[in-house]
Amino acid sequence: MKHHKLLSLFLAAIIPTGSIFPISVNAAVTGDLDGDGVATADDLSLLQGYILGTKELTKAQSEAADINGDGKTDVYDVVQLRKTILSSERTIKFTAVTKRYTSGYKSDIKNANTEGNGVAVTSCSELKTALSPYFEDSVINSQLETYNDAFFEKSVLLLKPVYLNPANYQKKRVTTTESCGCSSSYAGIYTTKNVTSYLNIRKEHSASSESIGRIPPDSTITVTAGDGQWAHVTYNDISGYANMDYMQKVSEPAPTYEFLPDIKFDSVKYSDGKLNITASEFKASAPVGFAPALLLEAVIDKKDYYATSTKWDVTITVSPADKYDYPLAKAHLDTVGWEMQAAFNAAASITYYGQKPDMPQDADHSLEFYADFGFKNGKGNCYVMAAMFCEMARLLGYDAHLISGRVPLLQGGYGPHAWTEVNINGSTYVCDPDFANETKRNGYMITYGQSGTWKYTKDDVID
Repeated sequence: MKHHKLLSLFLAAIIPTGSIFPISVNAAVTGDLDGDGVATADDLSLLQGYILGTKELTKAQSEAADINGDGKTDVYDVVQLRKTILSSERTIKFTAVTKRYTSGYKSDIKNANTEGNGVAVTSCSELKTALSPYFEDSVINSQLETYNDAFFEKSVLLLKPVYLNPANYQKKRVTTTESCGCSSSYAGIYTTKNVTSYLNIRKEHSASSESIGRIPPDSTITVTAGDGQWAHVTYNDISGYANMDYMQKVSEPAPTYEFLPDIKFDSVKYSDGKLNITASEFKASAPVGFAPALLLEAVIDKKDYYATSTKWDVTITVSPADKYDYPLAKAHLDTVGWEMQAAFNAAASITYYGQKPDMPQDADHSLEFYADFGFKNGKGNCYVMAAMFCEMARLLGYDAHLISGRVPLLQGGYGPHAWTEVNINGSTYVCDPDFANETKRNGYMITYGQSGTWKYTKDDVID
């Protein structure tokens, strides 16, 4: 059913911030000066600024700033607030990047498993120490150019090298037989042998067959099958057959992989002097190659890092990749381009199709059901559009989920609706292709409660 949905217009410029977040309510959390419901480094910065005379506090904030309850706001409250923050569990904002290396790493990196400890790096010397066991100087110097002294004045780098064993991702070679009787067991890379002028590429498996190309001496040839006498060859984009008496195998075929793995940080959480980082493995976007060495990195603001003599313990938990197949979504990305915005636009541009017996609108059907309907028919409702985008986003390596819920209707009440949630660096975004389709407004990477959008009520996650 196509709804006439009500735009949720939060006029932040007109409504005073204090009326949205009353300090008397949010200050129930000890040390929460800025009214966001948690004691953080921002509150500490505000309190320190007040003590130094560089920042002002409201009356309510001044009352909340008396952390130790002695009737005064002074340096002792700063000390107490720091202790409060250190004893409080919290999520830390971060910026993450994963770097992939096909060279420039040492053999010791093979001991760097996906699970286990990372390290919090606070200086160039610490960075070099953390990388030296695993990477060559060329990689280390490149890192030091990015993370220099100026960087460490304001930021802390969370770091973990990871080695991905290619054998765990390679497809097993299966021997096949061509209709002509040639076997793929002969496949590989060959070079010419005992050839003084050239080796003919024949049209058929016969020395009397027409020559359709020539292979010079000392050339490299790709062979896909053979029978011991004749080989299926490709050279300079010419495919045919060559006499194996004049060829010598130099290597097996290049490996193929179930998927090309990559890993990204999902969340950084602090508790009792420890950082617990969650990360997830996913399929790398085409057309990159297999990279056995990865360097997981996350940058946090230095004000969020309170370790002094004893550094924070950094534990990283990596979730294995879901081996999403989604062949229709993959084919669609091959057409529109392997890029997030292009995927969203493609999902939002299908023909709206609702109030039909074959077009359900509920959480009782699967992600694949809705997405396949859209990819096959080029039409669908909000569930279909969101499911199409969700599948493509997952193939692009994003943590995406199909959400079933409700939005207000102009005639009153609520109507069923579906959208996609995308989690990036600990932040949740709404991607709503149907919103873009119906309103011609931006529905890409918006947030819950954002002005000029629908008011979303989340009921179910469809995975």
